[in-house]
Amino acid sequence: MDHAVQLQDLPVRVVCSSTCYRTETDTGREPWGLYRVHQFTKVEMFGVTAAERGTESEELLDEFLGLQKEIFSELGLHYRVLDMPTEELGLPAYRKFDIEAWMPGRGKFGEVRGVGCGTPIIQGEPQ
Repeated sequence: MDHAVQLQDLPVRVVCSSTCYRTETDTGREPWGLYRVHQFTKVEMFGVTAAERGTESEELLDEFLGLQKEIFSELGLHYRVLDMPTEELGLPAYRKFDIEAWMPGRGKFGEVRGVGCGTPIIQGEPQ
């Protein structure tokens, strides 16, 4: 964003896309470990909420999760939502859902999306 956000403007919802690269290893068969690099475009949703009532963050998380489920349903994909345990969360996340879609070529589910919620930040300091 290129401007300050006022309290009355919250919640703010932003969508962005970025080009990403992910390496693939060949489980030890290649001498240097790197097998190939995948390039893909990632679309992400971000939101910022107030903390007036204490429920805004969870409400926005539910909204984003609902949008993701709607997209996968409309695409006709077989998916499942996993409520991730705390040991799977990175800082500053306090709640995260992974969405896995059935991948017939692999014969199993694979993660396709993640929806998470971070801890409040006041004056740049995690609380």
